[in-house]
Amino acid sequence: MTPDSTPGSLRPAVFLDRDGTINEDVGYLADLAHLTLYPWAVDAVRTLNRAGYLVVMVTNQGGIGRRMIRPEFVGELHTVIDERLAAGGARVDGWYYCPHHPAALIDELRAACDCRKPEPGLLLEAARDHGIDLARSWIVGDKWSDIQAGQRTGGRAILVRTGWGVMEEGVRPEGQTVEAICDTLAGAVASILSADRGGPAAASGTGR
Repeated sequence: MTPDSTPGSLRPAVFLDRDGTINEDVGYLADLAHLTLYPWAVDAVRTLNRAGYLVVMVTNQGGIGRRMIRPEFVGELHTVIDERLAAGGARVDGWYYCPHHPAALIDELRAACDCRKPEPGLLLEAARDHGIDLARSWIVGDKWSDIQAGQRTGGRAILVRTGWGVMEEGVRPEGQTVEAICDTLAGAVASILSADRGGPAAASGTGR
């Protein structure tokens, strides 16, 4: 199975977590000086672009609700990431983030929401906006909450060992499945392409 680019058809996407997946996780990233893309990030995203997948970033940004990140900064940061990706011929087709947090200091952002992963709201919104076939899509992230968000939409998932991934791998929730566990986003992309061409998904690490 390969992505279908026929006009008007639903397309598969690869949903990517941000911190710990495409860039180093420094806690609450609130300063552009602390942004470091992983060295394989541009190549991995470009490979997905060329293979016909939509690439959509879905990220929890509860630091907004906790007043640790300026709301405007998220857009500024994503613009810089877009520019760095574009310099290498790669692109993100959509950016989606959740500003809520259970301990938010801003009252309206302390509410229960359907967009903070592991809830699937960000993915569902992106699917409506971009005509995404969720059943043929993937999510890649360094936390089980990323994996669960993708699986709640019927999609497939890969955990990466960057960011929190190594720690998360050691505390897998009981009964939790995943198509593959890979060292990096580059490995995850190789695994996705293999699986959608009829090969094994677990190109690196252990799966279900």
